[in-house]
Amino acid sequence: MHPLLVEGLEDDGFDVNYQPKITPAQVLASIKDYEGLVVNSKVYVGKEMLDNATQLKFVCRAGSGLEVIDLDCAKQKNVIAFNAPEGNRVAVGEHALGMLLNLMNNLSKADAEVRNYKWLREDNRGNELTGKTVGLIAYGNNAQAFAKLLRGFDVKILAYDKYYVGFTDKYVTQAPLQQIFDEADVLSLHLPLTAETSYMIDYKFLSSFKKPVWLVNTSRGKVLNTTDLIQCVTEEKIIAAALDVLENEKIGDLNEAEKLVFEQLIANKKFFLTPHIAGWTHESKRRIAEVLLYKIRNIYN
Repeated sequence: MHPLLVEGLEDDGFDVNYQPKITPAQVLASIKDYEGLVVNSKVYVGKEMLDNATQLKFVCRAGSGLEVIDLDCAKQKNVIAFNAPEGNRVAVGEHALGMLLNLMNNLSKADAEVRNYKWLREDNRGNELTGKTVGLIAYGNNAQAFAKLLRGFDVKILAYDKYYVGFTDKYVTQAPLQQIFDEADVLSLHLPLTAETSYMIDYKFLSSFKKPVWLVNTSRGKVLNTTDLIQCVTEEKIIAAALDVLENEKIGDLNEAEKLVFEQLIANKKFFLTPHIAGWTHESKRRIAEVLLYKIRNIYN
């Protein structure tokens, strides 16, 4: 956490126990003493945790992904659960844009080749983003920030969101999935991970586009079936893909099947990978703390 959060809570009179290296087992053992809990992705706040948290009034996620909290159980126990997507949306939008430009212009590939004394200009002829149609799946905080940045490229932006309607604005046009399938040149995923979105992006989904697309995923790894994506890249249904998230991000602890899929990803130059750092900036760290502090104060005020 940024120091601003701890200092702000202490200024408000809270007793704050900041434990950045605490283990989930240690949280479980001590949670009965606390009325507030701030977590990142390391600690899962499930039924067992909430059953032990007899004094808990709120639990908040330092970031956007609420899949680390059993929201139904929290609601049953009258524990307020919330996140801070406003804090890192700019960082996610900028990262998604950077990944897309890298992908369309072969930047990482060209850099690696030059470092190996290869000067291959024609092999790295890029594609311009300007004039393309970008399809966004879900239109929450991160997608909105991405759309705002994209407008500088004079692109057409279509967005599909099952639960958010009437959001057409100067940046984006609300669209049904079929329109995105018919028109998109770029697909960007901004889905939360829920039971409904788990592996929503599969072979059938990716095969529905009328033309090959570039794909960017800065949401969650398990919304996308990686094996199906690799197949679609091989079949040239997907031109190339930039992934900031993976199904299993503990890459030092993959099972044999996961390791085989991962090795296919890293061997193929049509994939560009980063280690879940979209939203991971110095500025967003402070901004997340500001958002959480504001929301915690609102609970008590």
